[in-house]
Amino acid sequence: MRSRRLVIVALVLAVASCSKGTDKPVEKGSAGSAGSAAAKPAPAATTVAIFVDDQQVGTVTADQIAAWPRVDTLVPTAAKRLGKWLKVSLVGAEPKPVDVNQPSATYPELVPALFPGDGGAPAFGMFDPVELAKKGKPALREDHLREVHVKLAENSGRGENEQGEGGGEDPAKIEVMIKTAKGEQKLLGTQLLEMPRQPPPGQSSGGLGWPLAAILDKAGVKKYEKLIVSDGKDTNLTLEKQDLDPAKAMPFVKLNRQGSLRFIVFKKEGETWKRGGDLRGLARVEVVK
Repeated sequence: MRSRRLVIVALVLAVASCSKGTDKPVEKGSAGSAGSAAAKPAPAATTVAIFVDDQQVGTVTADQIAAWPRVDTLVPTAAKRLGKWLKVSLVGAEPKPVDVNQPSATYPELVPALFPGDGGAPAFGMFDPVELAKKGKPALREDHLREVHVKLAENSGRGENEQGEGGGEDPAKIEVMIKTAKGEQKLLGTQLLEMPRQPPPGQSSGGLGWPLAAILDKAGVKKYEKLIVSDGKDTNLTLEKQDLDPAKAMPFVKLNRQGSLRFIVFKKEGETWKRGGDLRGLARVEVVK
Protein backbone atom coordinates (compact mmCIF):
# COMPACT_ATOMS: atom_id res chain seq x y z
CA MET A 1 0.00 0.00 0.00
CA ARG A 2 2.74 2.35 0.90
CA SER A 3 4.45 1.68 -2.40
CA ARG A 4 1.27 2.35 -4.29
CA ARG A 5 0.79 5.67 -2.53
CA LEU A 6 4.30 6.75 -3.45
CA VAL A 7 3.60 6.02 -7.11
CA ILE A 8 0.41 8.12 -7.06
CA VAL A 9 2.21 11.06 -5.44
CA ALA A 10 4.98 10.88 -8.03
CA LEU A 11 2.45 10.98 -10.86
CA VAL A 12 0.70 14.03 -9.39
CA LEU A 13 3.99 15.90 -9.08
CA ALA A 14 4.95 15.06 -12.65
CA VAL A 15 1.65 16.39 -14.03
CA ALA A 16 1.98 19.60 -12.02
CA SER A 17 5.48 20.10 -13.32
CA CYS A 18 4.34 19.73 -16.95
CA SER A 19 1.45 22.16 -16.46
CA LYS A 20 3.80 24.75 -14.99
CA GLY A 21 6.12 24.51 -17.98
CA THR A 22 3.33 25.16 -20.48
CA ASP A 23 2.05 28.39 -18.83
CA LYS A 24 2.67 31.43 -21.10
CA PRO A 25 4.50 34.31 -19.40
CA VAL A 26 2.86 37.76 -19.45
CA GLU A 27 4.59 39.94 -22.07
CA LYS A 28 5.59 43.44 -21.13
CA GLY A 29 3.97 46.13 -23.22
CA SER A 30 1.16 43.90 -24.45
CA ALA A 31 -1.91 45.45 -26.11
CA GLY A 32 -3.81 47.76 -23.80
CA SER A 33 -0.87 48.32 -21.44
CA ALA A 34 0.52 51.74 -20.57
CA GLY A 35 3.99 50.65 -21.72
CA SER A 36 2.75 50.02 -25.27
CA ALA A 37 1.07 53.42 -25.51
CA ALA A 38 4.25 55.16 -24.38
CA ALA A 39 6.31 53.34 -27.00
CA LYS A 40 4.25 54.54 -29.96
CA PRO A 41 5.83 57.49 -31.83
CA ALA A 42 3.86 60.73 -32.04
CA PRO A 43 1.95 61.02 -35.32
CA ALA A 44 3.48 63.36 -37.91
CA ALA A 45 1.97 66.84 -37.96
CA THR A 46 -0.16 67.78 -40.96
CA THR A 47 -1.12 71.28 -39.79
CA VAL A 48 0.80 74.21 -38.32
CA ALA A 49 -0.47 76.46 -35.53
CA ILE A 50 0.46 80.15 -35.90
CA PHE A 51 0.96 82.32 -32.80
CA VAL A 52 1.59 86.05 -32.46
CA ASP A 53 2.80 87.19 -29.03
CA ASP A 54 1.70 83.85 -27.53
CA GLN A 55 -1.86 84.13 -28.88
CA GLN A 56 -2.91 81.57 -31.49
CA VAL A 57 -4.13 83.41 -34.58
CA GLY A 58 -4.72 80.50 -36.94
CA THR A 59 -4.10 76.94 -38.05
CA VAL A 60 -2.61 76.30 -41.48
CA THR A 61 -3.96 73.18 -43.19
CA ALA A 62 -2.11 70.73 -45.39
CA ASP A 63 -3.91 72.11 -48.47
CA GLN A 64 -2.75 75.62 -47.62
CA ILE A 65 0.82 74.46 -47.04
CA ALA A 66 0.81 72.80 -50.46
CA ALA A 67 0.44 76.31 -51.96
CA TRP A 68 3.72 77.52 -50.32
CA PRO A 69 2.17 80.49 -48.44
CA ARG A 70 4.26 83.30 -46.99
CA VAL A 71 3.96 83.35 -43.20
CA ASP A 72 3.35 87.11 -43.19
CA THR A 73 0.13 86.47 -45.15
CA LEU A 74 -1.12 84.17 -42.38
CA VAL A 75 -1.06 86.66 -39.50
CA PRO A 76 -3.31 89.65 -38.65
CA THR A 77 -2.66 92.93 -40.46
CA ALA A 78 -0.95 94.49 -37.43
CA ALA A 79 1.70 91.74 -37.56
CA LYS A 80 2.28 91.50 -41.32
CA ARG A 81 5.29 93.83 -41.61
CA LEU A 82 8.43 91.74 -41.33
CA GLY A 83 10.40 94.62 -39.84
CA LYS A 84 8.23 94.37 -36.70
CA TRP A 85 9.17 90.73 -36.10
CA LEU A 86 11.60 90.53 -33.17
CA LYS A 87 11.84 86.74 -33.17
CA VAL A 88 10.34 83.68 -34.84
CA SER A 89 10.34 80.45 -32.83
CA LEU A 90 9.83 77.20 -34.75
CA VAL A 91 8.45 74.19 -32.90
CA GLY A 92 9.21 70.97 -34.75
CA ALA A 93 10.39 67.45 -34.04
CA GLU A 94 13.07 68.50 -31.55
CA PRO A 95 12.12 69.27 -27.91
CA LYS A 96 13.73 72.72 -28.06
CA PRO A 97 12.33 75.35 -30.48
CA VAL A 98 14.58 76.83 -33.15
CA ASP A 99 14.74 80.64 -32.93
CA VAL A 100 15.29 83.06 -35.82
CA ASN A 101 16.16 86.41 -34.26
CA GLN A 102 15.23 89.63 -36.06
CA PRO A 103 14.59 87.84 -39.38
CA SER A 104 14.20 91.08 -41.34
CA ALA A 105 17.66 92.30 -40.28
CA THR A 106 19.36 88.90 -40.28
CA TYR A 107 17.99 87.95 -43.71
CA PRO A 108 17.14 91.31 -45.36
CA GLU A 109 16.67 89.81 -48.82
CA LEU A 110 14.57 86.79 -47.75
CA VAL A 111 10.92 86.10 -46.89
CA PRO A 112 9.40 83.42 -44.58
CA ALA A 113 7.13 80.73 -46.00
CA LEU A 114 5.63 77.32 -45.26
CA PHE A 115 6.02 74.47 -47.74
CA PRO A 116 5.82 70.65 -47.99
CA GLY A 117 9.17 69.49 -46.63
CA ASP A 118 10.72 66.18 -45.63
CA GLY A 119 8.27 63.40 -46.55
CA GLY A 120 5.60 65.99 -47.29
CA ALA A 121 5.48 67.13 -43.65
CA PRO A 122 5.08 70.89 -42.98
CA ALA A 123 8.32 72.86 -43.17
CA PHE A 124 9.43 76.47 -42.68
CA GLY A 125 11.91 78.26 -44.94
CA MET A 126 13.50 81.66 -45.48
CA PHE A 127 13.41 82.18 -49.25
CA ASP A 128 14.77 84.50 -51.85
CA PRO A 129 11.52 85.92 -53.35
CA VAL A 130 12.31 84.52 -56.80
CA GLU A 131 13.14 81.08 -55.38
CA LEU A 132 9.84 81.09 -53.48
CA ALA A 133 7.92 82.03 -56.62
CA LYS A 134 9.62 79.15 -58.44
CA LYS A 135 9.13 76.78 -55.45
CA GLY A 136 12.87 76.42 -55.19
CA LYS A 137 15.29 75.94 -52.31
CA PRO A 138 15.20 77.99 -49.10
CA ALA A 139 18.33 79.53 -47.60
CA LEU A 140 17.21 78.34 -44.16
CA ARG A 141 14.74 75.56 -43.36
CA GLU A 142 13.17 73.63 -40.48
CA ASP A 143 11.30 70.41 -41.22
CA HIS A 144 8.50 68.55 -39.38
CA LEU A 145 7.03 71.84 -38.22
CA ARG A 146 4.18 71.99 -35.69
CA GLU A 147 4.02 75.60 -34.53
CA VAL A 148 5.30 79.04 -35.56
CA HIS A 149 5.54 81.70 -32.85
CA VAL A 150 6.06 85.33 -33.93
CA LYS A 151 7.23 87.78 -31.29
CA LEU A 152 6.67 91.44 -32.21
CA ALA A 153 8.92 94.31 -31.17
CA GLU A 154 7.10 96.70 -28.84
CA ASN A 155 7.19 100.49 -29.32
CA SER A 156 10.35 100.27 -31.43
CA GLY A 157 9.19 101.87 -34.68
CA ARG A 158 10.49 98.80 -36.51
CA GLY A 159 8.80 98.11 -39.84
CA GLU A 160 7.16 101.52 -40.03
CA ASN A 161 8.97 102.39 -43.28
CA GLU A 162 7.91 99.25 -45.11
CA GLN A 163 5.62 99.76 -48.08
CA GLY A 164 2.08 98.39 -48.17
CA GLU A 165 0.37 96.12 -45.68
CA GLY A 166 3.03 93.42 -45.77
CA GLY A 167 2.65 89.92 -47.15
CA GLY A 168 3.73 90.70 -50.71
CA GLU A 169 2.16 90.17 -54.13
CA ASP A 170 2.43 87.22 -56.51
CA PRO A 171 5.52 87.87 -58.71
CA ALA A 172 4.09 85.67 -61.47
CA LYS A 173 1.39 88.32 -62.02
CA ILE A 174 3.87 91.11 -62.74
CA GLU A 175 3.59 92.80 -66.13
CA VAL A 176 6.12 95.25 -67.58
CA MET A 177 4.95 97.23 -70.60
CA ILE A 178 7.69 98.01 -73.11
CA LYS A 179 6.97 100.66 -75.73
CA THR A 180 9.01 101.22 -78.88
CA ALA A 181 8.37 102.89 -82.24
CA LYS A 182 6.98 99.55 -83.43
CA GLY A 183 4.35 99.39 -80.70
CA GLU A 184 3.87 97.97 -77.21
CA GLN A 185 4.45 94.54 -75.75
CA LYS A 186 4.22 92.97 -72.30
CA LEU A 187 6.98 91.14 -70.51
CA LEU A 188 5.29 88.81 -68.03
CA GLY A 189 6.47 87.98 -64.54
CA THR A 190 6.68 84.30 -65.46
CA GLN A 191 9.17 85.20 -68.21
CA LEU A 192 11.18 87.38 -65.89
CA LEU A 193 11.42 84.72 -63.19
CA GLU A 194 13.02 82.29 -65.63
CA MET A 195 15.78 84.72 -66.61
CA PRO A 196 19.21 84.23 -64.96
CA ARG A 197 20.07 86.78 -62.29
CA GLN A 198 23.27 88.42 -61.11
CA PRO A 199 24.42 90.61 -58.20
CA PRO A 200 24.33 94.39 -58.55
CA PRO A 201 27.56 95.92 -59.92
CA GLY A 202 30.37 96.00 -57.40
CA GLN A 203 28.81 93.24 -55.26
CA SER A 204 29.62 89.53 -55.24
CA SER A 205 26.38 88.27 -53.71
CA GLY A 206 23.03 89.33 -52.27
CA GLY A 207 20.21 91.28 -53.86
CA LEU A 208 20.27 89.30 -57.10
CA GLY A 209 18.43 90.84 -60.03
CA TRP A 210 18.51 91.68 -63.72
CA PRO A 211 20.26 94.47 -65.64
CA LEU A 212 17.64 96.50 -67.50
CA ALA A 213 19.60 95.77 -70.68
CA ALA A 214 18.92 92.04 -70.24
CA ILE A 215 15.19 92.69 -69.79
CA LEU A 216 15.03 94.83 -72.92
CA ASP A 217 17.00 92.21 -74.84
CA LYS A 218 14.46 89.59 -73.72
CA ALA A 219 11.79 91.81 -75.31
CA GLY A 220 13.82 92.07 -78.52
CA VAL A 221 14.95 95.67 -77.93
CA LYS A 222 18.63 95.86 -78.87
CA LYS A 223 19.42 99.54 -79.50
CA TYR A 224 18.39 102.67 -77.60
CA GLU A 225 19.89 105.95 -76.43
CA LYS A 226 17.14 107.39 -74.23
CA LEU A 227 14.54 105.70 -72.04
CA ILE A 228 11.68 106.79 -69.80
CA VAL A 229 11.07 104.36 -66.95
CA SER A 230 7.84 104.54 -64.95
CA ASP A 231 6.37 102.92 -61.84
CA GLY A 232 2.96 102.95 -63.52
CA LYS A 233 1.61 105.55 -61.10
CA ASP A 234 2.97 109.07 -61.03
CA THR A 235 6.75 108.73 -61.00
CA ASN A 236 8.99 108.66 -64.08
CA LEU A 237 12.74 108.47 -64.45
CA THR A 238 14.53 109.57 -67.64
CA LEU A 239 17.70 107.73 -68.60
CA GLU A 240 20.01 109.56 -70.95
CA LYS A 241 22.85 108.10 -73.00
CA GLN A 242 25.37 108.39 -70.15
CA ASP A 243 23.00 106.47 -67.86
CA LEU A 244 23.01 103.59 -70.32
CA ASP A 245 26.78 103.34 -70.88
CA PRO A 246 27.86 99.98 -69.29
CA ALA A 247 31.25 101.44 -68.37
CA LYS A 248 29.64 104.25 -66.34
CA ALA A 249 26.22 103.06 -65.20
CA MET A 250 23.93 100.06 -64.87
CA PRO A 251 20.14 100.36 -64.57
CA PHE A 252 19.24 97.36 -62.42
CA VAL A 253 15.96 95.61 -61.52
CA LYS A 254 15.31 93.29 -58.57
CA LEU A 255 12.29 91.62 -57.03
CA ASN A 256 11.81 93.00 -53.53
CA ARG A 257 10.18 91.37 -50.50
CA GLN A 258 6.85 93.03 -51.31
CA GLY A 259 6.72 91.06 -54.56
CA SER A 260 7.21 94.12 -56.78
CA LEU A 261 10.10 95.21 -58.99
CA ARG A 262 12.57 97.71 -57.52
CA PHE A 263 14.44 99.80 -60.11
CA ILE A 264 17.87 101.25 -59.24
CA VAL A 265 20.47 103.05 -61.35
CA PHE A 266 24.02 102.22 -60.19
CA LYS A 267 26.69 104.70 -61.24
CA LYS A 268 30.44 104.25 -61.19
CA GLU A 269 32.48 106.84 -59.34
CA GLY A 270 36.17 106.02 -59.64
CA GLU A 271 36.41 102.34 -58.69
CA THR A 272 33.20 102.34 -56.65
CA TRP A 273 29.60 101.73 -57.75
CA LYS A 274 27.01 103.87 -55.98
CA ARG A 275 23.24 104.11 -56.10
CA GLY A 276 21.71 106.82 -58.26
CA GLY A 277 18.04 107.35 -59.11
CA ASP A 278 15.51 104.69 -58.25
CA LEU A 279 11.84 103.72 -58.40
CA ARG A 280 9.93 101.56 -55.91
CA GLY A 281 8.14 99.91 -58.79
CA LEU A 282 8.70 99.17 -62.46
CA ALA A 283 5.68 98.96 -64.75
CA ARG A 284 6.68 100.61 -68.01
CA VAL A 285 9.75 101.29 -70.14
CA GLU A 286 9.47 103.63 -73.13
CA VAL A 287 12.20 103.78 -75.77
CA VAL A 288 12.37 107.46 -76.76
CA LYS A 289 15.20 107.07 -79.23
